[in-house]
Amino acid sequence: MVKKDRRPGKIFLNLGGGAARGFAHIGVLSALREAQIPFDCLVGVSMGAIVASVYAVNPDVEYTKDRVVALALSRKFQESPIGTWTRRTNESQRSFFQRLKNLYTNTNLVRRFFLSSGILEEEQINEVLYPFIPDIAIGTARIPLYIVAVDLLSGTSRIFQGKDRLRDAVIASASMPMVFPPRQIEGRFYSDGGVLDKIGVDAAESLGAEFIIAVDVSDEKLPEARLRSGLDVMLRTEEIASLYRRQYQLKRADVVIQPIRGNIHWADYGKYREIMDMGYEATRAKIEELRHKLKLLNLRRRFFLGGFSTRRTKLRRLLQG
Repeated sequence: MVKKDRRPGKIFLNLGGGAARGFAHIGVLSALREAQIPFDCLVGVSMGAIVASVYAVNPDVEYTKDRVVALALSRKFQESPIGTWTRRTNESQRSFFQRLKNLYTNTNLVRRFFLSSGILEEEQINEVLYPFIPDIAIGTARIPLYIVAVDLLSGTSRIFQGKDRLRDAVIASASMPMVFPPRQIEGRFYSDGGVLDKIGVDAAESLGAEFIIAVDVSDEKLPEARLRSGLDVMLRTEEIASLYRRQYQLKRADVVIQPIRGNIHWADYGKYREIMDMGYEATRAKIEELRHKLKLLNLRRRFFLGGFSTRRTKLRRLLQG
């Protein structure tokens, strides 16, 4: 982590992890820009890191939508085990647990599960993501950007920024355990930032955030589960732990946007239009709250930036209306 910097002017927009549900971030960005809600910095985690990186490099919502949709519809992605996941199961097998079992038993990936560090190979990941994530320094993005991943050797989060390479950082943050192999960067191994900091609130606070808009694209509630095996129990306990960590983080955000209604499987990339609409509508419903809280933030800034006598005068004026 970096030292805290309490300078004003730090409104953070945090785009959390959620795989396919992360398409909601595009709808969020669209609604914020439409309403002229400002933010100074972006924090991206997992799928949120992909969306944040595209937008930070070129702050245009339509461009971001086109690039992220093109990634999900690309031939390389569509032919990958993740892209074909939802097409391999029928509607009666749509639960997280059933799909995970089907992925390992019906796609000849059992050997990789036991003998490799992920069911996808690094070459497959590079082929999918390299065309969409430029190999540039993070600090060259037009909007200040911070990417969160987990260092598997130290067991701590790392915030990639500045001179760190954007492409490596995004892939590290998006490296879902069991699915992606860990990303090796400078001799360290990194995995999905959502393991510890799914919405990036810890990261934003350590960076001196004054105001945090947290976008949580998790399911509305825990999906139904049939605990028939040890694998079922293991996955369920991780879902519960993730829910606990997420709730603790959300309490520390200034405004929370939770777009997902019901349960959407993390590999349902075909629902991207529906998910983007959820992000837009959920954000529109938060616009008045955002405007009110940002107005209070500006009042606090004006009051505390002056000297004692200046603050006393300002306070008197505020009390007098």
